[in-house]
Amino acid sequence: MSDELAPFDARKIGVKNPYNKSVLEAMADSTPARICVGREGPRPTIEAWLSFRWDEAVAKDAVFGTVSDQFLKANKIAVRVQTSCADKRDYLGHPEKGGIFPAEAEATLRSKCQANPQVQVLVSDGLSYLAVEENIPALLPALMDALKAAKLTVGTPFFADLGRVRLLNDVGRVLNPDVAVILIGERPGLVTQTSLSAYLAYKPKAGHTDAERNCISNIYKKGLNPMEAAPVIVDMVQKMLAQKVSGVALKL
Repeated sequence: MSDELAPFDARKIGVKNPYNKSVLEAMADSTPARICVGREGPRPTIEAWLSFRWDEAVAKDAVFGTVSDQFLKANKIAVRVQTSCADKRDYLGHPEKGGIFPAEAEATLRSKCQANPQVQVLVSDGLSYLAVEENIPALLPALMDALKAAKLTVGTPFFADLGRVRLLNDVGRVLNPDVAVILIGERPGLVTQTSLSAYLAYKPKAGHTDAERNCISNIYKKGLNPMEAAPVIVDMVQKMLAQKVSGVALKL
């Protein structure tokens, strides 16, 4: 499912006999949030309630769905590994497991991916597989081309099931890149379920926290367009390589 399928127009004014409809329309046009939906007695209208339940269902699907092997093959991602999480419920209940490669995954990466690249790109479903399927077909090739155009050595891109942002630390341990970039599905909401983020870290290693990472968020068609996101990511990579630092210490 996609948020494009939602049958409800969030900009529609459901308030009956509004005092100033033009003001409400301006408010509704300024935000994707559910406002001015109206009431039937003390409750939302049937249309607004069904829309809420629809988006809730899509958000749950985004969390529990899985990126297919066919999708990865179509997008030229030949290496797939899984973190230490057994399944999605284990992933949700034990976030720390999503930041660790088990021995089998580590062996796969060491055998199939280039070691010591300047830049290592990985993709993970995170909390929204829909974000991956929606954005990676445009973002990943644009990013890889832009990195190569910048004359940077790029490692073998790979996919990590059930990954967390802190997986960057283990990527540093296993493949030792100068900069690691994870493209990961973000927590879905009731407005969008397809938002992707890019997290970057210079020389990531065990013990690094969010203070040592940078984030480019809200990558999707209603936020930062995936094609526009690619040069933004590359620009940040180049700054990290030049300054030899990432996170709060990086001068943007």
